[in-house]
Amino acid sequence: MIPIAGPDTALLLDAAGTLLHPAVPVPETYARLTAEHGREVTPTVVSERFGEIMKRAAPLRRDAPDWRPFWRVVVAHCTGSDDPALLDALIDHYRQAEAWTVAAGAAVCCERVRARGMKVVVVSNWDIHLRPLLTSLEVHAFIDAILVSAEERLEKPDPRMFSRACARVGVAPGAAVHVGDDPDDDVAGAEAAGCAALLFGRDVADFGELARVLMP
Repeated sequence: MIPIAGPDTALLLDAAGTLLHPAVPVPETYARLTAEHGREVTPTVVSERFGEIMKRAAPLRRDAPDWRPFWRVVVAHCTGSDDPALLDALIDHYRQAEAWTVAAGAAVCCERVRARGMKVVVVSNWDIHLRPLLTSLEVHAFIDAILVSAEERLEKPDPRMFSRACARVGVAPGAAVHVGDDPDDDVAGAEAAGCAALLFGRDVADFGELARVLMP
C-alpha cells in the first residue's frame, strides 16, 4: 500500500533517471567529447553499448568510492578509446551541476509532502560526488537525507539500502515508498525491504502525478 504523506512516512527517491536527468542526452555528450579528443563515435553506437556495459561493469564500483575503474571500462567500451584525458573529461563533466537538470515538479512535490510531515530521502547508486552535486543543484533544500551507495558500501537492489534510508529518518519501511526508474534496483529492492515501490515513468509519469498519489 502506498503511504499517504503525513508524519512517520517517507518518500525515497532514486537520483539518476528519476530526480535528476542529463541536460544533454548521454550519447551526444560522449560523442562530442570523444571527437574533442581525436576519435569518432556516433551517439547511436554509444546508446547501443551504454546500458549493457553499465550493468556488466557494475562490480567494479564496489571497492572504489570514486568509481574510476568502473568509468574507465564504460568509457572505453562506449567510445573505443582508452585515452585517460577523455576519461577525465567525461568524469569531470558529470560532476558539474550544468550537466544535469532536476526533474520538473520535483521540488514542488517534495516541499508539499514535507509540509505534511513526510520525510524525503535520496537513495542512489552513485559515487562519492553525489552530495556536492546535489548541493550545487540546490536539491538539499527540499530533502531530508541522502544515502549514497559508495558511502554505504552497498548498492541497490540490496534491501539494506532501503532499510538504512528509512532508519536515517526514523520511519518504518512499511510506511515508506520508493520511486525509481529501474525495475530491479528500485522496485524489487524496495519491496524486498518492506517498502512500497513505484516505477517512475510507468506507475507515475512525473512528479505531478506522484504528488497526486501521495496527497489524494
